[in-house]
Order: sequence, then C-alpha cells, then structure tokens
Amino acid sequence: MALLAALALTTASSEASAAPFSKGPYLQSLGTSGVTVKTELASEAPARLEVYEAGTEKVVASAESPERWSFHAMRVEGLKAGSRFEYRVISDGVKSDLGHFTTAPSDDRPFRFQVYGDSRNDGASHAAVVRAMLARPADFLVNTGDMVHSGIQPGDWADFFTIEREMLRDRCVFAAVGNHEIYKGDPAGGVAFLRYFAMIEQGRDRPHLYSSFRWSNTRFFLLNAMDAWTGEERDWLRAELDRALDEPGLLHRIAVLHHGPFSSGPHGANKALVGNDITGMMRDRKVELVLAGHDHVYERGEGAGLKYMISGGAGAPLYERKQQDPHTQSFESVHHFIEVTVEGDTIKTVARRASGGIIEACGFRAGGPWSCDGAIAGPAPTTGIGPAATSAPLGNTPSKGACACEVPGAGAPSGGAWATLVGCAGMFSIASLRRRRQRSR
Repeated sequence: MALLAALALTTASSEASAAPFSKGPYLQSLGTSGVTVKTELASEAPARLEVYEAGTEKVVASAESPERWSFHAMRVEGLKAGSRFEYRVISDGVKSDLGHFTTAPSDDRPFRFQVYGDSRNDGASHAAVVRAMLARPADFLVNTGDMVHSGIQPGDWADFFTIEREMLRDRCVFAAVGNHEIYKGDPAGGVAFLRYFAMIEQGRDRPHLYSSFRWSNTRFFLLNAMDAWTGEERDWLRAELDRALDEPGLLHRIAVLHHGPFSSGPHGANKALVGNDITGMMRDRKVELVLAGHDHVYERGEGAGLKYMISGGAGAPLYERKQQDPHTQSFESVHHFIEVTVEGDTIKTVARRASGGIIEACGFRAGGPWSCDGAIAGPAPTTGIGPAATSAPLGNTPSKGACACEVPGAGAPSGGAWATLVGCAGMFSIASLRRRRQRSR
C-alpha cells in the first residue's frame, strides 16, 4: 500500500531516472556554508555529488565517494549563506534527478519550517500528508519521530524514502528519533537511524541520537525522548542550553523530541522527562516551545512555563483522546502537519489537515503566551506556570491503532552504550549488524 500511494508523488520519467538510487539523494545537516547529501544505491558503486549555481550547470562545489558502497554520504562546504543551489548525484554514469536547496542564513531573516511525525505504516495517509506539505513552501522540515513502524526492517525504510523521495530531495529534514526507530531496544534500529539522519556537529567525534542546530535567530535541540534522563544526554542538554544563553543574536530555543512532557492522548506525559525535571531545566534556560509526537493527534497547549505542540499525524493510525491534561488548549485527532514561521521575536503556527483545511492558526512573541485571535501578546509576567487551559472540541472520530511499544524505547541502549555502534552507522546495513550479532552468540 505504501508503495502504491507513493506513486502519486512521482512521474514515470523521474522514477526511471532515479532507478539506481533506491533511497534519495536527500539533504542532511544543511547549514550556512555546507550540506550533506546522502543516497543509497540499488547496487554497490562509487558516487559523485555536484552542486551547481542555481539555474546553471556551473559546478561550484563537488564531493567524491569513490568506494563501491551501496550507501554514500557526501558533504560540501564553502557555500554562500542564504543562497539557492541545485545539485545531483552521479553514479556509474547515471544522474539522479536535479534537486535544490537554500543554505541557512547568516543573519536573522524570517524563515518557515514544517513539522510532522508518526508516519509509520499507513502509506496512503502518509503520502496524503506529504502531498499537502509539498503544496506549501518551507525552508526545511522537522520530524518528531516514528518515521517507520520498525527501525530494524529494511522494507519499512524503503517505503518511507519512496513516499518522501521528492520532498527530502529539496527540503532538509532534521529528525528526532522515535521509539519505533529504536525498535524494542534492538541496536540495529539505532544504527539505521544514525546512518540515515545523524547530524554533523562541530566538537563531537561520533554521531549521537541527540543533537543541536541553528537557523537564523533560533536554536533547535533534537532529543532522544526514550533516554532515562539521568546521565549523558541530560548533561549534554544542560551544557547546550547554558551555552545558548550567551549565543549572539539568539532569540528562540525550540526542543524537538518524540514523547513530550504533556499529552491528552493515550501515552500521556513522558514520565522520565517530567520526573527528572527536564521541563524545569528547559524552562529556566529559555526554551519556548516543545515539539513532540508519539500520540497520533494534533495537540497544542502550555504548562510548567513551556508551550508545546504535538504533531503525530503523518500517517499512523489516529488515537482517541484518553485523558484531560489540564495543559491542553487544542486537540484534534487528524492526519496533519504544522507550518511554523519565525519573524524576529514572533513565532506563528498554522496546523493544516492533510485534506487541506486549517485546524487553527496561533502564535506568540518571545516570552509571551499562546494567542489564537490574531493579536499576539508580548511577554507575560513570570509565574513559572502556563495559563489555565481549556480543551478545544474534538475532531473527527479516529480509527483505532495499537502502538507496538509496551514501554516506549524499552531496553534501548543509552549514553555510552551507543559508542561501539554509531561509528559504523554509515558503513554497515541492518542485515550485516544482525549477522555480526549472530556470529558473536
């Protein structure tokens, strides 16, 4: 079903030209001066990346991946900030479709990104959300996790990349890991996620399941929500948030994670996150907005000094409302995505159904509360607690779907346990990791 739905997103000619490329090419780690392009080939072969001046065939940067591998990650640097470029990958004489991207700005110019998550295993609904997203402009994408039903199944990843081929070719996705990527603690799922979506960061000698990046006047923190929140990731987050307090020109801080601190859906709050006062750490260090998924709904609210949005409606079976979380201000069980526009000290959001309708349009100014009446207020008095919330009417009656996790991320390795795995994430497939594990038994 997923592959049939994805056919609506591409033409016969583009499929033919992309035939040697089983995944991608797609954009990763896009910054002010560089970008990584990743691709997986149908068979092992070298690959070359060429970046062109927009609208021309003039090569302004290139990268070679000469080994006969099936998976390639090629990075170019030295690009001009805030500028549009085109690119393609060439392998064994076959050219990929032409893609394009615009580097992050070095100033505080306005920008727009799209938020989505929990696509999992319903290809038709996933493709419908992608079509709706492609119809709207965006500088990049933020994924709240659970891209696939099982991170250890190559077929699930193949379906995901087929459905999102066109979108990921032209829009860099910054992804938070979900519990279905770290499927029941199997390390192969974490390796697959890191292979496809690990961020490149200065000062870190290996990829992690959590990272940070900046765009214009905003810093994003991509977190592994399934962590125990008592060790390495907690320490890293505190240090990163402290550093961001003195970061020149920074106005906004946004945390992105799969299972967030508030929810009226069946999963409820992330107990490890709340119990270890990560919410207080974020609030005290000026995080304004938390973007989450996990519950397959749209939800918006404010509590403990944090504004939050849940976007878990990118294709997975929808959930009913199961709780009356007092922090909830809006709730609808619907396939959807969110547009977020950052303009100076103001953040505006528009939640859009896959069918095209608008769920709601809201926003806030730095330090201020949510406003959905078009008049965005300035900073409110500091109380440490968000405003009292009222629940919005429920949306359409959802279909019921079971989550494959009794405990999100149960048994998933954390902290230094990943160190022996992630260094090989770009070289070994899920199948080869399994073979190595079997031989070691």
